[in-house]
Amino acid sequence: MIKIILMLVMVSVFSGCATKIRTTTTTFYAPDHQQRGAIIVVSPDHQTNNSLAFKHYQSKFNEKLKAKGYTIAQNIEASDYIALVSYGIDQGKSSIVSSPIVGQVGGGTEYRSGTIYVDGKKTRYSGFEYTMPVYGVVGTSTRTVTRYTRAIAMDIVKTESFKQDNPEKMYEIRAKSVGNCSVMLEVFNEMLEAMFTNFPNESGKAITVAVETDSRC
Repeated sequence: MIKIILMLVMVSVFSGCATKIRTTTTTFYAPDHQQRGAIIVVSPDHQTNNSLAFKHYQSKFNEKLKAKGYTIAQNIEASDYIALVSYGIDQGKSSIVSSPIVGQVGGGTEYRSGTIYVDGKKTRYSGFEYTMPVYGVVGTSTRTVTRYTRAIAMDIVKTESFKQDNPEKMYEIRAKSVGNCSVMLEVFNEMLEAMFTNFPNESGKAITVAVETDSRC
């Protein structure tokens, strides 16, 4: 019974850890930054701008920026600012993790035999005795765990400076998370939520935000 309870506790702990994605963000911004004006979200890679995947992520950025006071421009010519966004995930880093195996190391039902004295007479006895079971580590198990680093970046620049090939940054935001999920789509919403939590945050300071997730990977 105790072994079963320990297993349930371990499952509960690991399940709890898997329900949140922790993202560390760092933000830098210019002294004259403003959270208003027309803005357009684009990728630094022109080919990426035409992909359906980018359009999916672009709409999510639009929602967050609009909620923070910007209006969404339909093209660069109509914008005051350009948000250059990029995202990616690495190949992962594998490591071997050892875990203890808990089992019974003593107690329980035991067969015993021996000699005792009753009223001064030697008498032999034998039979089963029960003592409280004792649990401890009886071995170890190993498994390979792969952890992936996911990243999102956003630079907001003035449109006029961008056209002149001398981009003047107003914001520079980086977000990074590490976990066992190797699919960017599964963690993007949670990382984006962390990026815009208390946006724009304190310039030059790293913060870590834990966001609940229903991701199954």
